[in-house]
Amino acid sequence: MARPHRREGRGADGGSRKKLVMRDPVLDLAAFYAPRGILPDAVRAMSLADRAVLRVGRARYYEEMRWMTAAGVAAAFTPQEEEENEGG
Repeated sequence: MARPHRREGRGADGGSRKKLVMRDPVLDLAAFYAPRGILPDAVRAMSLADRAVLRVGRARYYEEMRWMTAAGVAAAFTPQEEEENEGG
């Protein structure tokens, strides 16, 4: 039984698609912004300054998600304080 020429999930050169995205900064931005409504063709057509704005926005998004996750974990593991005046 002959093996297929290309494996699924790998490029024509045998490298993974993840490595391809990591090498091409435009693909990296396109992969992040495509689900958010900015098409890859639009990212490719942007100037370097516009792409820099997208990179800053992406960095802020990840930083905000990091802080939100940390706050959620801290809230989940913080013990609840008992009421001192339960009867009022």
